[in-house]
Amino acid sequence: MFITKTILFFTLLVGIDASTASDPIDSISSQGADILNRAKLTGQTVRQCSCAEQRICVEEMKIQAKDCTVPCFQKFSSITSRPNDLKKCFDEKDNILEDFLTCFENRVEACVSDQNGPQIQKTDIRGIFKVTEKSIATQTNTFQTMIKPIKHILDATGDFALCVKDCFLEKNRSGFCFDRKGCQPLVAESKARQSFRACTKKMHWKREAGELCECSVNAGVDSRELRQYCAMFKLMGRRAPMRKSRG
Repeated sequence: MFITKTILFFTLLVGIDASTASDPIDSISSQGADILNRAKLTGQTVRQCSCAEQRICVEEMKIQAKDCTVPCFQKFSSITSRPNDLKKCFDEKDNILEDFLTCFENRVEACVSDQNGPQIQKTDIRGIFKVTEKSIATQTNTFQTMIKPIKHILDATGDFALCVKDCFLEKNRSGFCFDRKGCQPLVAESKARQSFRACTKKMHWKREAGELCECSVNAGVDSRELRQYCAMFKLMGRRAPMRKSRG
């Protein structure tokens, strides 16, 4: 969960700067759909997972990824002398991301009711990480002039992401949970785009990004450029309704 929050937030920084005419959420969802398509295995099929199987595997992968963030988080020491304070900023948003993931999982309808699902085109799960890594590198090179003021922040985020990726793949070197179950979710491109947009709107991402940005600055990730992003997010999210507190 933490790696998702971190990468999503700093990807939004690039998206806001690189696309003045289009919504960065559209850009992110398009990139996600493209990555999934490129990881499809031609001529290979697998059974579509039941919702119970999907839930088990998603929870396992979330736990694995979270375990990997602990040693990898020190990669952020290059941009702040207080990495643990920065981690707290993202930890405080755990419930927001959990709500988003639950919303997306429910809306995307990637699973079926029982273990007799149809055969679907198989996805190379390990390949998703390789394609994602290349996509991030390509995007960074494309907008390198534009992102130069915060490149050190994005570089640290990239190092963190690569560390977590390597750790996660090592945990699954003998196969992923979906491999053991003999199934995969079916993520239809159009449904995924609609779900991503609806769920990001529901979570009021502009306001949440603004709060996270300010917290990051206060945690030592300080730069004039990042402060400008914070102000931009704050202005964009000003009209969003206040989030109801839990408890």
